[in-house]
Amino acid sequence: MSKRIMVAMVGAGIGALAGLLVDFLGAGSVALIAGGALGAILPQFLLGAPGK
Repeated sequence: MSKRIMVAMVGAGIGALAGLLVDFLGAGSVALIAGGALGAILPQFLLGAPGK
């Protein structure tokens, strides 16, 4: 379980960095929040169910 939390934290950081890039391109600061959320949630779906 702790590995999933670490993956979510790293994914949120990488997603926020991607959101920062999109923010500089003119999308607004909402891109930071959306990037962080997607970066934290998306890897959980890619990893599958816990315990496998």
